Amino acid sequence: MRLSNGAFLLYLLMMTSLSFAQEIISPLGSNTVLQQYVIDHPSNSAVSRIIAFNDTLILPFEDDFSRPGVYPFDSLWLDSNVYINTSFSDNPLTIGIATFDGLNNKGVPYNYLANRDTVADFLTSRPIDLGQFAGDTSVWLSFFYQPQGLGDIPEREDSLVLQFKDTGGVWRNILAIAGRSDTAFQRANVRVSDPIYQYKGFQFRFFNYATVNGNRDHWHLDYVILRRFTVANDSILDNAMLLPQKSLLNEYTAMPYRHYKALSNPASQMLTQITDSIYNINYGGTSYLPQIRIENNGSTLFANNSGSISTFSSNTFTRYTIPLNNFTFPVIPGDSADFVYKSYFDFLGAQSNRHNDTAYCYQHFYNYYSYDDGSAEVAYSLAGNSDVSLAYQFDVKTLDTLRGVQIYFNPVGADVRNKLFQLTVWSFVDVAGNQSTQMYRMLNQKPGDPDGINGFKTYLFDTTLIVGPGSSVGSSIWVGFIQNEPATLYGVGLDKSIDSRGKMFYRLDGGWYQSSVKGSWMIRPVFGGVIPVVSVDEIKEPALTFSTGPNPTEQFTTLYFESAGSRKFTYRLTDLSGALIQDGPVVSGDRIELATIAAGIYFIRLSDPLSGRTGVQKLIVR
Repeated sequence: MRLSNGAFLLYLLMMTSLSFAQEIISPLGSNTVLQQYVIDHPSNSAVSRIIAFNDTLILPFEDDFSRPGVYPFDSLWLDSNVYINTSFSDNPLTIGIATFDGLNNKGVPYNYLANRDTVADFLTSRPIDLGQFAGDTSVWLSFFYQPQGLGDIPEREDSLVLQFKDTGGVWRNILAIAGRSDTAFQRANVRVSDPIYQYKGFQFRFFNYATVNGNRDHWHLDYVILRRFTVANDSILDNAMLLPQKSLLNEYTAMPYRHYKALSNPASQMLTQITDSIYNINYGGTSYLPQIRIENNGSTLFANNSGSISTFSSNTFTRYTIPLNNFTFPVIPGDSADFVYKSYFDFLGAQSNRHNDTAYCYQHFYNYYSYDDGSAEVAYSLAGNSDVSLAYQFDVKTLDTLRGVQIYFNPVGADVRNKLFQLTVWSFVDVAGNQSTQMYRMLNQKPGDPDGINGFKTYLFDTTLIVGPGSSVGSSIWVGFIQNEPATLYGVGLDKSIDSRGKMFYRLDGGWYQSSVKGSWMIRPVFGGVIPVVSVDEIKEPALTFSTGPNPTEQFTTLYFESAGSRKFTYRLTDLSGALIQDGPVVSGDRIELATIAAGIYFIRLSDPLSGRTGVQKLIVR
């Protein structure tokens, strides 16, 4: 996409192919899953992978990206630019894909100021020994590819390129696939018979062209195979799962554990059976036994159920069901719990790839309700002339205190971090009658920067709201916000893999409507005690608030915060990996020099040594 930053907003408003009336879908600005991974694993360096030249692989080379992790399997691949995931593709060949976008391996743009296409992500094989196959014409490289999927459309110039490295060390273009809108996965086949590639140390690589200022221009790669004694389109013999289960709950992906434990009939919130699919790829008639296990972090087994032995034939999808037999999650002490659901199958015979025979689902019970799976593929926005509101319906299962809302705002396009909105709770929304009843509004809120896991920001109410069965407002509530600037695209993360349109409502120019966009807004109501759990498993005191300016900056920034007199606080400047760049004492109004700091994204953590409170702000150095 060749767009200047100033033209980006106009582009979004004019894109009829991506808009549903005034509902607008746009690409994300970052990958918060990768950003969180970097924070959680500061000692895991995936930036470079260095191996000896003579450390070569032998054929066959196969990867369907089904191994656990967010980076490519380092026994096969050298770099870590692409994102390994199960959420961005549409109808994958097997579970797990490699996604190319405009972000680096830390989940942030290569260049925030980019306005034209350039080379973005690389996926480079380790050296492979093809020297023993001189003159052999039976070696083929094949792979499956998909543009867009559930993410952003790559334009024609946003191509996916395949290169081979010849005996002289020169990378040669072999194939270039032009960008286009979503299609089914297609297969490419390339014969590797030229003598300039038949040597010990041969490598191949993929890369994409993209506008590298955001999480955009998506390509998805699946099942890469380099092997001999085969022909085009006949090199896979496998049976594989396709997608992970999202939740074992039938209404939400997560709910407050206290609410689940308070249910008189917990089974009412559970699926009665698991339904899943297996794809037989050229394998022939096969018998299989589907099974599931439900554990408590792998330590205690709560369920171990099996389906029926079934048979299916080559190149077919088969759906199977496994009854849960009235399973309910156990009641354990505490206000949170995690459970692991494992779905897998055993084949009555040999298997070519065991990595894609298993899928995992992590069932979370914390202090919020959610319809989303925690992964946003695109952003959802509204734009109108007046009265722009988002209202998300939740059925609260027990009487409790609504303490706040978590919202995933999308950092792309115009900078909306300081745009004002009104955090709102409705007790009644009626689209047919165009009526609604507000029960609460908190003014002068801002999207700001995320303060929780995977891009969410937590907003705590300044008053007590009692909701749920037996309350004055009843079980159903609608949470969301009213935009102070109706024409501005505030942007909320949208999980396109789960369809919650029946619970998503918006008000625009005086009328209430039900959303027509398939997906789930990443908005979550938070319940519980005075100090809620604002991210997955930690209790936080109210964060220390402060501001920085200028931000973005090139030479310096100044910290502003409230303190008694000139009492000194401390600050720490770290990069995205958590590495300390500089630190020291500071009072409000002090200037932090940044002239020697490389361009990039950093975090400033301000700490009050007296109260122990801390706060974090993102700082962009240009």
